[in-house]
Amino acid sequence: MQPNALSPKPRRLLTGRRIATILVLMMVLLPAVAYSLWWWQAARTVRDGLENWVADQRANGAVVEHGGLSVHGFPFTLRAELDKPHLATRGAEWQGARLVAEAAPWNPTRIALTFPGEHRLSVVQPGQPPVDILAPNGGNGDLTMRMSGTLERLALRFTGLTAQVAGQTVPVAALDIGAAQPEQPPAERGIAGLTLTLTADGLTLPDGMPANLGREVKRTELTLRVMGTPPRPEPASLSAWSRDGGTVEVDRLALDWGPLAAVLSGTLALDAQLQPQAALTAEIRGAPAVLDAVKPMLRPNEAAIARTVLTMLARPTGPNGEPVVTAPVTVQDRSLFVGPLRVAALPRVVW
Repeated sequence: MQPNALSPKPRRLLTGRRIATILVLMMVLLPAVAYSLWWWQAARTVRDGLENWVADQRANGAVVEHGGLSVHGFPFTLRAELDKPHLATRGAEWQGARLVAEAAPWNPTRIALTFPGEHRLSVVQPGQPPVDILAPNGGNGDLTMRMSGTLERLALRFTGLTAQVAGQTVPVAALDIGAAQPEQPPAERGIAGLTLTLTADGLTLPDGMPANLGREVKRTELTLRVMGTPPRPEPASLSAWSRDGGTVEVDRLALDWGPLAAVLSGTLALDAQLQPQAALTAEIRGAPAVLDAVKPMLRPNEAAIARTVLTMLARPTGPNGEPVVTAPVTVQDRSLFVGPLRVAALPRVVW
């Protein structure tokens, strides 16, 4: 009788162990299943977002093509790959081998970008020679989006580029491009709707440059802010933006080329014909070397007047008393003026 009295206890113990095992499995499997479902939903959102962006660009008149879109990387990465991307709009065209965007599933707003293979940007203006920029080794960057889907910040870097300008080859050691936008489109034209930065290092100019300036442009920098809601690059949108008082604030335009070091800042706008006009202030070091370089292109009296004006505008600065020319730089009626001197005619911009 005693063994029979004890026999139910092992069965009750076994049942308890099974329940505990099931509970442990549920604790492990349910979060894993929930995470998997969430990852696939996030991947679907990424795909839908890219496809909607493509549809929006096409609706605005752009040509957007690609050789295939895939989203993968489960379980720890969201990776979108676009094969043979091609984007063309109003005088500009980009083609590449592949574009890869990668983010952590738990932080999908911070996106790492890579551009494997060869990429090419072509810019064509009617009546002007085309400009082709080739990045044979691709590039990389990072993108920060807000949860609302708007751009917060973009930074891109390319190295070992080659630019073809008017049939001349210009190697570029490195090119950095940046962009930033506010969370909401500005309600006033005095607030920036877009900030752009560009830095080009190590430009090697073609043969034939003035000997005293040399062929190497060490660095070119540009920082500007588009005030108000940024317009689309088409006449109707640009005209409306301009009529509403839209301007571009140039915070810094700098050039470091041999003995020449120039820094400009000021305001850009569009005239009634949608041609650029500008009111800038320049600080120029090495101005006499530039005058010597362009002297063969000037008449004797023009060269003499230019030297007199530079002498009047120059002031000594720095520990060694280096002369610095501070002068207004203006663009008006498709002409570039430094002080009172018209130094260049500018091509017509066709939007």
